[in-house]
Amino acid sequence: MLLRLSPLPLSFSARVVKGAGRGRTIGSPTLNLRLRDVPTTLPEGIFACRAQWSRQDAPAALHFGPRPVFKADRACELHIIDRTIARPPRTVTVTVIARLRAVRNFRTVELLKRQIVKDIKQVKRILK
Repeated sequence: MLLRLSPLPLSFSARVVKGAGRGRTIGSPTLNLRLRDVPTTLPEGIFACRAQWSRQDAPAALHFGPRPVFKADRACELHIIDRTIARPPRTVTVTVIARLRAVRNFRTVELLKRQIVKDIKQVKRILK
């Protein structure tokens, strides 16, 4: 079930910060965004977004909330779809288009990886 945010689109700029590198190790590298830059109106969840940085624009999936599989605290992580980012930008502007789902716990990292693949396919359909 696709949940719409109000008002759309919701845009914000955030500083990119160093993460633990888990996304890269499971095949979905992310840009970790400074939490205090995330609007307080953004609910936790997984989102379809557009990301802009250094005159580039790309579809992206955003995770905002706790990371229960890794027993880790809240984070805001942006996965740029079908792009390899050689050097992370200092800041990125995120335009949130739609909320895909709530944050869920998965029994294994493998189940999480399968869900990420499904989420990315859904983001691509939404942003077509």
